[in-house]
Amino acid sequence: MKKPLLILTLLIIGVYQHVQAQYMLGTTGMMNIPTADRQKPGTVMLGGNYLPKQVMPSRFNYNTGNYFVSISFFSFLELAYRATLIKEDYMSSKPKYNQQDRSYSIRLCVWKEGKYLPGIALGANDPIADKGANTFQSYYGVITKGFHLSGEHYLSASLGYYLEGNKNSNTRWFGNKYKGIFGGISYIPAFCKELKMMAEYDSDGFNVGAAIRLWKHMAIHAFTHDFNCVSGGVRYECTLIH
Repeated sequence: MKKPLLILTLLIIGVYQHVQAQYMLGTTGMMNIPTADRQKPGTVMLGGNYLPKQVMPSRFNYNTGNYFVSISFFSFLELAYRATLIKEDYMSSKPKYNQQDRSYSIRLCVWKEGKYLPGIALGANDPIADKGANTFQSYYGVITKGFHLSGEHYLSASLGYYLEGNKNSNTRWFGNKYKGIFGGISYIPAFCKELKMMAEYDSDGFNVGAAIRLWKHMAIHAFTHDFNCVSGGVRYECTLIH
């Protein structure tokens, strides 16, 4: 308990545009769930994460990491690529991180959030079948609604549903770990708009964490999964088209 709370406290002490990435997979969302938030056209996000085995599909019985890049060609369309490190003994006398699991994501915002109605997004993770395993394969729909509270505080809530991935995959698919209902809330305080605090249920467990923008384009984050491990990472974001 002490270690996760210490890291979250350090994040809060640190010095927005609203930070909106789904940090674990490098797409728009909260910590490990997608949202229907829209990015500005031309937004590029790239970064990396430390991923403990507790947050990963059962194929990963070890701690690992990933790196990613995502591009929002339009406010309603986002594409992402990521590579997750795989630990194997391929061409080595002992297991090393010498392989990568490459996967893609697509997110389509089909309805823009209005004054009364939530935004709606549909998406897919790792949908393209290849010779390997679609470890992160899943399909989802999600709704998101934001609320401006008194004093310029901002609260956002999301609710969605994961569909299982390809059951014929030769390893555990993403949908085997993430299936069914997911949801979460995020809060941006008026006194520190660079800070975003989040709590969510990702269909496999509960995550609590925070993200903060330290400079104009750089952000860091950390979250705890079921209060038994800590994941964290860094992200660089810029807009290529103004």
